[in-house]
Amino acid sequence: WVDERRDPVLLAFDSWLWRYPPLRWAVRRPVLHGTWKMAQRTTYEPRADETMESYLVIHQTYSTIRVNGLYAISDSQSLSADLTVEKSRCMLSYVFRTDAHTMHRAGNPPSRGAATLKVGRRPQLHLEGDYWMERGMRGSVKSVGHTPKIYDTFEAARQASYKLHPSQVESDAASRASIGPIETANPQSPPAGPAE
Repeated sequence: WVDERRDPVLLAFDSWLWRYPPLRWAVRRPVLHGTWKMAQRTTYEPRADETMESYLVIHQTYSTIRVNGLYAISDSQSLSADLTVEKSRCMLSYVFRTDAHTMHRAGNPPSRGAATLKVGRRPQLHLEGDYWMERGMRGSVKSVGHTPKIYDTFEAARQASYKLHPSQVESDAASRASIGPIETANPQSPPAGPAE
């Protein structure tokens, strides 16, 4: 094992070189780094019939991955995360903690959860999977767009431009209408993760 702190070439490879061709093709690891716009469903009764807007912010090097979630009234951070690549199958799994924003903490204490997302490669890179919360809530998330930029707040991510998945281009107007602004009721949103 080479200490990255003493090997600038290895440090550069781990940080960013691996993301670019032809190295990216050689390592066969998907580049998830950036902010993902997600469509989210939940079993939380007051919002069980809604499709909510959320964002997953993924910080990725070759050797590490972290997943943060941005929601209208809460944020989440991964406590541990792992990207597993086995032949044609790729899974992003993580355990996370979610915390409501200061003005929305009444009845919404910090909570832990876990998420497992399948990383699809065709027709374009996309994320889709499920999450569970220790309070009994569960749900699903599906990506609708991606940007390589990193955002730290829900509003900043919401105002950003995304490369939409092909299936979303024609239905973007409908998606915006259905996802729409998220009400400030307690959604018990999964912390990012994907909740992270």
